[in-house]
Amino acid sequence: MRRSQFTESEIIHLIQEANAGVPVDEICRTAQVSLRTFYRWRRRFGGLSAPAVMQMKELEAENRRLRALVSNLSQQLHAPERTEPPGERPHRPGRLPLPAGAMPPHRASMLAAERCGGSVVGRFASVRVTR
Repeated sequence: MRRSQFTESEIIHLIQEANAGVPVDEICRTAQVSLRTFYRWRRRFGGLSAPAVMQMKELEAENRRLRALVSNLSQQLHAPERTEPPGERPHRPGRLPLPAGAMPPHRASMLAAERCGGSVVGRFASVRVTR
């Protein structure tokens, strides 16, 4: 967004001139601004004094800072966590963690199929024992 060439104190001075009775057309002509800009300034800074404008600017800066903090926290909450070492798999919700030394069921069924001459079919492994 483009910054104004007028400071807040200059804008307040122009608005106070209009409140004192100087015609708005004359103020806009001497300041070289459009009527639309002047009325936008009046809507924004209308009844404020210089200290109130400074307080408003401080509050806007604080709001920007807080919005950035909330945005960062939200991104951290929705980002996948990568705190485990690369060799270990993270625990998936809904599955029970395996005991120490145990292997996952699909790996166990493949090993059993290789040893016993069975086959692994589809999503679920089946072991055929031939004797």
